[in-house]
Amino acid sequence: MPAQAPIKIVPTSGTTGELREFAAGDFLGIAAGGTGVAAGTVADVRIALGLGSAAVAAILGTVSQSGGVPTGAIVQRGSNANGEFVRFADGTQFCFFTLSNTAQSMAADAQVQFTPTWTFPAAFAAPPIYVDLVPTGVGSGYFNVRVVGPTASNAGSLYMINTASTTQTCGTSIQCIAIGRWF
Repeated sequence: MPAQAPIKIVPTSGTTGELREFAAGDFLGIAAGGTGVAAGTVADVRIALGLGSAAVAAILGTVSQSGGVPTGAIVQRGSNANGEFVRFADGTQFCFFTLSNTAQSMAADAQVQFTPTWTFPAAFAAPPIYVDLVPTGVGSGYFNVRVVGPTASNAGSLYMINTASTTQTCGTSIQCIAIGRWF
């Protein structure tokens, strides 16, 4: 039995159509569930369908770039001993970490260095915006946290400041976030 040629629906009027055999150069239009191109590469089909480069990018994986143009996945999430990070293909990066401090007594209106300083889990291209969230576990006084000299790879020096007029004991953790660009 000879092979039967593929058939297609050809609109005739309104919502009706008729079946016909495909001829050389025919293609199934997008509205009918086809690609809208008679032949060509996968890239030609993506163009016909109006799909950009994200249509072929992995959503999760290793993000990368070449000359400022994203070449890898869209989002990368990772963690190591220095915390967690999220990178996006557009160059945006977030890093998160909880710095823990041993309890220490702080004199009134004094400051002490909060150790350890934070090395980011993924380096930034330039010093990022750095934010310390409200400390947890502080004593009855109010403690302020400030950062001195952040770089592209670490948060710099962190200090606790006792703004109370009495000695306070501080045994706290600080939630840290750094926001910047990885390229």
